[in-house]
Amino acid sequence: MTGNTSDVYAGLDERQAAELDRRCDHHPPRNLEQAERHQAWRSAVKALMAEAMRTLPAGRETSLALTALDDALMYGNAAIARPPMPRGRTAGH
Repeated sequence: MTGNTSDVYAGLDERQAAELDRRCDHHPPRNLEQAERHQAWRSAVKALMAEAMRTLPAGRETSLALTALDDALMYGNAAIARPPMPRGRTAGH
């Protein structure tokens, strides 16, 4: 990829272009409540990661568990940051 985004929307309909923006654009916290939700999520995942590091034996499975928690952290923060999907699922479903 050359970094040229002038034609990134070429061939996409309006719904696809909006979904591309929703998934890829930076979404800074809209307010203090949202920033606090990010912090609470990070703290919860961090506590679980620390427990895994303390109690699980070293090995591939532990490494995979920590990677899964990395993914959970990322997806949780994306869920908080991104605008809701139009006509999407309700929270928690």
